[in-house]
Order: sequence, then structure tokens, then C-alpha cells
Amino acid sequence: MKRLVSLVVCVGIVFGSDTPLCERKVEILKLKRQQIQEEVDVQKNSWISPLRFSLSVDENRDANDRRVQTKNAALDWSQDVFRSGGIHHSIDKAKALGRVNMFGVAIEEANYLKQIYTLQAQILRDRLKYEQSELTLKNRDIDLFIIKEKYKAGMADVSELNRVAIDKDNARVNLIVVKNLLRTQEYGLKKLINYEKGEAVVLPDVPFISKSEYLKSNFELLRYDAQDKRDYAELEMTKSSYLPKLTLNASAGYSDGSGDVVDNGGENYRYGATLSMPLDVNAKAAVEYDRLGLARTRELRVDREMELEQEYETRVATIADYEEKIVVADETLKTYDELYDFTQSQVKSGFKSAYELESLGNSIKIQRLEKEAHSYNVLIEKIALYFDMKR
Repeated sequence: MKRLVSLVVCVGIVFGSDTPLCERKVEILKLKRQQIQEEVDVQKNSWISPLRFSLSVDENRDANDRRVQTKNAALDWSQDVFRSGGIHHSIDKAKALGRVNMFGVAIEEANYLKQIYTLQAQILRDRLKYEQSELTLKNRDIDLFIIKEKYKAGMADVSELNRVAIDKDNARVNLIVVKNLLRTQEYGLKKLINYEKGEAVVLPDVPFISKSEYLKSNFELLRYDAQDKRDYAELEMTKSSYLPKLTLNASAGYSDGSGDVVDNGGENYRYGATLSMPLDVNAKAAVEYDRLGLARTRELRVDREMELEQEYETRVATIADYEEKIVVADETLKTYDELYDFTQSQVKSGFKSAYELESLGNSIKIQRLEKEAHSYNVLIEKIALYFDMKR
């Protein structure tokens, strides 16, 4: 039980007492953990037999209509005190099963928190995307105005006019798409947090996780480790069930008999010990079944670890891609800054229009927002790794 309590404490430390998760879900998770702890207590003591108390009243009549009534009260006890190691392994199984289930709840909570922080990061990122879309639409308006004037002056053909008109329509559609996406994300977040209280979700400062640390502390792999211990204990219990066991038994009671021809009663008791061993034709098959179950769990762990390695590598590569895009955005910004300074001087000299300068200014803002959006993309990938782990 101490190990189970320490697991709950560790999970609480990982995610903190100021969890953004709504109170209803926090309470559900708390009740699940309490239920698991109670189940462990029951299973740990399942090898202990109950003391049985019984009362009975019997009445008989013979062919001559003579009546005999018997009243009995008794306490019976039968307890295995030795099962060739089975008692010890049943306790180990109960503890291991408790840890498996506790890790299941921890994974559920971690997934909730991963959803919350991912949604919040996506919302902040897509608000930037919405602002970008607004700026892009302004630029398409400027493009359309310039091409219209050129078309009127005979300096542009109708195909060019159609192209910029379509570009503007696409920009408007993209603005609507981003707005709808934001609405969906905000709705999803409201379902998970204490939104009614107006609580804001503060994004955590998530460090970069090394592969060795990720695999060592991964919740899924830790749960497989607990399942391994549970399956091993199950195998040993099955083996011991076909070996000798020692049972102590005792009973004490009182009986009272009365009737037309008898009137007697008194106390009675018995005690003893039984050494037994089953001879079962299915013993070998039962042991092999549990051995295969243990082998399957171990193979599943190896397989899942390989999958997680690939998932880790994919996320790290994605992070590198976003960081490279940030560098590209910086380089693009430098180019736009140079063009803006040049165009500004040209506008003052009358060689360029103010519309072109405005369009360049909007493009600079778009690139700055793009750089910031990629920073949120990096954070989203880090969040996915961080909340897969016991910290």
C-alpha cells in the first residue's frame, strides 16, 4: 500500500496541486484511485478465510407422531497457513495489480493535461494565424486595387485581374476556416477546465526531454513493468496451487435437543490440521498458460518501447523542422526589412506608391507572427513528450 500511495503522490507532484483540470474530472480521478486502494486491501487479504457463524433449528416427527426438535449454534474456521509460497505471491499480485491500475489512472490524467495544454498552445498559435490571415486579406485587397488600376490603364489583362480576385476570395475563405478552427479548439478546452470560474490556462515551461529519460520514465512502459510483476506473481500462484498446502481447521458449537422421547444438549468442539495436494491433469496446461501470458506481456513491452523510440525520434525531427522554419522566418524578415527601407525611400521620391509600402509592412508583420507561431509548434511537440512521462 505504501508503494501505491507513493505513486499517487508522485503523480500529484508531476502535475501540481493547481491543476487546470475541472473539479468534476479531478474528483472522478480521485475516486478511481481510492477505489483501487480499497481493492488492493481486499485482494491482499483474500487468502485469509472468514470465521463462519451459523444457527439452525430442525424438527422431526416419526411414524408414531413423536416430535424431536434440535437447535444448533456453531463457529467454524478453516485456514490455509501454508501454500508452498502461494500466500506470498497472492499478496505480491495484489500490490502489482494495484500499481497497474494506478498507472492507468495516471495515464488518463496525463492525457487530460496533455489535451489542455496542447489546446491552449494551439489556440494561442491559431490566434496568430488569424491575425496573419487578416493581414494577408489586406494585402490581397491592395493587390486587387493595384491590378484594377493597371487594367483600367491597359497595363494588365483580364486573366491577371481574375487571378488576384481569386487570391482575395481564397484569403477570405482561409480567414473563416481559421475562425472556425479557433471556435472548435476553445469549445474543446472549455470541456476540460474550470471555465465557469474564468480560470486561465498558463502554459508550462517544458524542458527538452532526452530519449533515455523519456523511455525510462514513460508511463506506458512503467505500467508494463507493473504488469510483468503481476503476471509473474500469477504464474507462481498457479504453480503453488498444485503443490502441498497445510490447512488448520476448528469448530465450536452448542446443540439443544428436546422432544417427546429425548431431552439432551451440550457443547461440542473439534480441531485439526490437513495436509493436501491436488493431482490435476490440467496442472501443466494451466502453468503453461500463465507462463505464456507473462512472455506475451514482456514482448508487448519490448514492442511498445520500439514504437515509442520511433515516436520520440519523429517528434524531435519535427521540433528541428520548426526551429529551422524559425531561422528561415528570421532570414525572410531581414530581406523584407531591407525592401521596406528601400521602398520607403522610393515612396518619398515618388517612384513607388504608399500601397506597396503598406503591403510590405503587412508582410513583415506576417513573418513575425509566423516565427512566433512556430515557437508554439515547438512547445506542442515538447508537451506531447513531457506528459507521457512520470516526473
